[in-house]
Amino acid sequence: MSNNEQGLSNTNKPLDDWSRVAPIGIAYFFFKSLFFFITNIAFYLIPALVLQSDKIKQHLDYVFLAVLCLLAVFMVFALFKYFFYTFKLSNDRIEIKQGVLRKTHLDLPFEKIQNVKIEQAFYYRFNDYATVELETAGSSQQEAKIVALKLHEAEALKARVLHTIKHRTDSNELSSLHAEQATSVDSDASEHILNTRSIGDLVIHGITNNRIWILLGAAAPFYNPIVENIGAIMEAIGFDIAGYLDYNSQSLGLFILHILSIVMVIMLAVVLLSVIGSIFVFYNYQLSKQGARYIKRSGLITKQEVSMKASRIQVAIQQQDWLDRIIGRANVKFAQNSTSQAGHNQGAQLNVASSLVVPSVTPTESDALIHDVFKQASINHRAYQHINPRYILRLLIFPVIPVCVLLFVVAYLASFNLIGWIIVSLVSVLLVGLSVLRWYRWGYDFSEDFVCIRKGLLGVDFSIFPLGKIQQTKVKQTVLMEAHKLASIQMVLASGAHSIPYLPDDVAIALMDRGLLIVEKDKPAWM
Repeated sequence: MSNNEQGLSNTNKPLDDWSRVAPIGIAYFFFKSLFFFITNIAFYLIPALVLQSDKIKQHLDYVFLAVLCLLAVFMVFALFKYFFYTFKLSNDRIEIKQGVLRKTHLDLPFEKIQNVKIEQAFYYRFNDYATVELETAGSSQQEAKIVALKLHEAEALKARVLHTIKHRTDSNELSSLHAEQATSVDSDASEHILNTRSIGDLVIHGITNNRIWILLGAAAPFYNPIVENIGAIMEAIGFDIAGYLDYNSQSLGLFILHILSIVMVIMLAVVLLSVIGSIFVFYNYQLSKQGARYIKRSGLITKQEVSMKASRIQVAIQQQDWLDRIIGRANVKFAQNSTSQAGHNQGAQLNVASSLVVPSVTPTESDALIHDVFKQASINHRAYQHINPRYILRLLIFPVIPVCVLLFVVAYLASFNLIGWIIVSLVSVLLVGLSVLRWYRWGYDFSEDFVCIRKGLLGVDFSIFPLGKIQQTKVKQTVLMEAHKLASIQMVLASGAHSIPYLPDDVAIALMDRGLLIVEKDKPAWM
């Protein structure tokens, strides 16, 4: 028995019987309810609160009382949630009973567990408690979460789960695993660090991967009340925005300078928020390997630990936005069996907490990480083959030509002057150029039993996955493609679909046959 498992058996909690988590778990239920209220209800009340700000100021005592009552309701609800939450850990499964009005009983065998994630929220960091999340390859509603264990108990539970998976004796499952995969969970193996990220790396990640635009888009319904009150806000801090932007009281050059300065301040604020978000999520980042299991640890306020079995990794994705390419950085994601809805693809949600994401690495570091997982050479310097140039014609037919025609019709009906026609012409040329660039970015390389795909526009994404991970293959042809012996292929993995358009049809069919042959002959385990 390992030291971790001994620690689990020596704890005061009778984990082999129905147990209740520590009282600090009340904080988990309280903040979870509070967060749900803020993000799903209070957020949409902001415009009304802004419009009624004068009345609110007149009745601050009632507002304060209402807030206290609301927090009291959340606390009572958290107490009920805590009281009705119990769990039991047996030799090969974990069971959880929870719910106040709607009771649920979750029974999760260890063999179905895909990830073991340990998370420390800020209210757990001071007393060494943690939340353990056991993820499966199915619906996220079937995941098990133990909300308040001592950190050493959480580590011991993790070790017990992994130890049980390693030593399960079901002969049917063992016969379907390769020798490497059969020993892939080794809780006794030494852990060594593969990659760490400095604060400088996280600042670069925040600058080059600006996710604040998502927040700005979500705040769109509140733009009107914000704009209506921005004058009062500026006046309160002593800034006369009307005079600052008064065109009649200043020269054209000074007016343009004022506009540019405001735009620069807004952009600086946006970048600063993105950098802060990057540091919050990836602070003290560490990716390590124990046996054949990868472990990611990161987080400033909420510390997360994600553990992923190597055999569950479906695809490695290297993503570079246009700014990443300029400074020579990339983000690497190792995607596993998706717990989201069908159709989840490689471009969705790079920074999912349960994924192994390595932010802002150099291409050399990216190649080293991917080689460690798949034992494949560089994906950045492969001899990628271009897809057929008729793909450019397809893009021109739709959407480029319809958009250009619409622009010229608008220019004609609006009686544009020479400068207007030049702008419309330049936009049309730009769209044609982007279509050519889109074709140029597409590339593929089939080496040994792996598929490598390159795609992008201003940025470039690289993907690599084993043929043995393919669960479904589709070869598609339109009438025109069939006439020119072309086809598009879609390969569906447990983590999502990957497509390559406008291949020679014999290449697409050969790739499909090769994948089916590997699956039929070797029966590789995608779990």
